This record gives sequence, C-alpha cells and structure tokens, in this order.
Amino acid sequence: METSPIKKKIKRKFSLNELGGAFGDWGTLVPFIIGYISIVKLNPAGIFLCLGATNIFLGIRYNLPLPVQPQKTIGSIALSEKWSANKVISTGFATGIIWGILGSTRILNKLSKKIPDVSVRGIQLGLALILGWSAFEMFLEDIIFGIIALILILAFFRFEKIPTAVILVVLGIFVLIYNGVITADMLYLTIPSFTFYLPSLENILIGMLTAGIGQILLTLTNVMIATISLIKKLYPDQEIPINANNLASNMGIINIISPFFGGMPLCHGSGGLAAQYAFGARTGGSMIIEGIIEVILGLFLSDLLFNIFESFPQGILAAMLLYTAFTLGKISVSKVNLKILPILIISALLCFFINITVGFIIGLIIYLIYKKVKQIQSQKHNKEVYNGKS
Repeated sequence: METSPIKKKIKRKFSLNELGGAFGDWGTLVPFIIGYISIVKLNPAGIFLCLGATNIFLGIRYNLPLPVQPQKTIGSIALSEKWSANKVISTGFATGIIWGILGSTRILNKLSKKIPDVSVRGIQLGLALILGWSAFEMFLEDIIFGIIALILILAFFRFEKIPTAVILVVLGIFVLIYNGVITADMLYLTIPSFTFYLPSLENILIGMLTAGIGQILLTLTNVMIATISLIKKLYPDQEIPINANNLASNMGIINIISPFFGGMPLCHGSGGLAAQYAFGARTGGSMIIEGIIEVILGLFLSDLLFNIFESFPQGILAAMLLYTAFTLGKISVSKVNLKILPILIISALLCFFINITVGFIIGLIIYLIYKKVKQIQSQKHNKEVYNGKS
C-alpha cells in the first residue's frame, strides 16, 4: 500500500536526520545558556520556554532549519562583565524595538551596504578578545577541568558533526554527580516558577551604549546578509519567502516579548542554519523537535537545570567560552585585506579596552580617512599619468 503524500511529508519532517539536526546549533547555544544561568542568574524556565516557543513558531512558519541564537555581542559583554539579569533583558528589549521599527521599513538593505566590512570585523575581533579574556580568568580558577575540557575540544576539533558542547555538558554533569551536587532525589519533574522582569530605562541606556549598538551593527551586516545568502545557496531550487525585513520583524517580536519572561536576547544567524543543516536538518522539523525539547526542559526540569548550571564546573565553561571566542576571532580575520588589518586591530583593541561602540566609531573614522587618502592618491596618480601622456 502506497504511503500518502501527507504521511510522507510528516515522516520526512520528523525523521532521524531532522532529530540529529535539532542538536546541531547547541554547540553555540549551550555555553551562553550556561553562562546566563550561572553568571547572570537568569531563570532557566524563562530561557528554555522562550527559546523553545520561538523555534517551534519559526519551524512551522518557514519550514526551514532557521534556529535563533544568542545575540553574541550582548551575551559576550554580559558574561564578561557579569551583568545583572535586568540589564540583559533591558538591552534585549531595546534591540527588539529597534528591529521591529527597521523591519517595518524598506531601508535595511541600504543600511547594511553602507557599513564597511572592516567595522564589522573589528567588532567581532573585539568581542573575541573580551570574551576570551574573561574565559581565561575563569580558566585560571579551575585549571584541571579547564585543561581536560580543552583536550576534548582539540580532540574533536576536526569532526564538526560531533556535538562537542553536548559532550562537555555531560562531562560537567558527571562531575556534579560525583561531587554530590546532583543526587537521585533531585530527579523529579517540577512546575516552574517564572521571574517576571520589567526593563528599566537606565539599564536600556547603559546596555545599548556598551553592547546593544554593536549588536545591531553586527546583526545588520554579518548575520542578516549571511543568513539570506546561505539560504539561497542551500536551497537554490526553492522560492524561500525570507528577506531582511521579515528576519528583522521576527527578531523584533521575539526580543520585545521574551525579556518580560526572562528570555535571553536572541537573533537569527547563519551559524545556526549551517550547523543544523550539517547535522542532517533539511526542514523546519528540526526546529520543531528542538523547540519541543526546550519547552519540556523549561516546563518540567527548570529546577534541576538551575542546580546543574549554577554549580557547573567553571573550568569546563571557561574552555567552552574560550573556544567560542576563538571561533569569533577566526571569522573576523579570515580572508581579510592586509592593508586594512591595522584598522581592524585598532578597532578591536578599542572595543576591548573601552567598549564596543567607541571601538566601532573610531575604527570607522580611521577607515574613512584611509579611504579618502587612498582616493586622493589615486586621483593624483591619474593626473600625473594624464600630464605625462600630454
């Protein structure tokens, strides 16, 4: 008996490949989740429920492996500077408003083209330095487990399809069980208690100046353009109803609603799409599966998750964040024009020693001066060649 088209579609959407793909983006996701719970003290119920509901909604709407990821600029600064929970959700809320406004306009493509690539790379390298230094300080507090975790990361470095972050989480849980932090009597289902947050104007202003503006610029260029480009590359024969405006609108809605329930700042990203696709995801089924798992974790296991991540071995988390910082740094300098490398480094150092916004602005000014000088030199050269011919 031939299987009906509807059953075939459902079977394909919820296949083993889609299940494997559902965990593809956890390598990037897990270190930030652990950091937000253990350092910032966000409630895991809010984090997982908001994340899960978003993934389910987007999986149904687009039928693509298009998972949301932590906003890395805000996350990196928040973890390195040990922000309060209210500052995190206030900054995420403010970015949501900005994305909501931009999503309702038609200027996104023009804006993204006007921001020089070197400015984006400067922010990325600056973030890598900020997060890497903070992770290194954590590493020194728990060197033994840090070294073990780094050895595991290096051992699986070439095997991109192996979820090293998940392996490290399992290792951390075994350590907690061995040390008696997690016991059998803690393994029960609970109904979560939510922490309801109200963004504060002071934290919105401070958060946006120190991380939010940099996040907007990074998402506008590196994330949105790269995501749309990757979708076209992976699905060349399909008409995909995704553009900069609806991606921005998605991020606006997500980050306006989720902060009130303690959800971390989220954004779209090509990294999550690439990771899930690499692990076998081809439809929105992977996101629906991931979302269901996250909702279950948030609804019934939030107390256990809080106990796990609050006491999670610092050395293992430090190694994970060091690898995240390394990845950001590697992306920032790959295939860079050597002539603008000094500008990139200056911008990154200013991001590291002062803040992201200052690093971006001064780096942009230096680049515009460099471009103007180059233009003048070119005009002078052309004039000399013209006069010589005359």
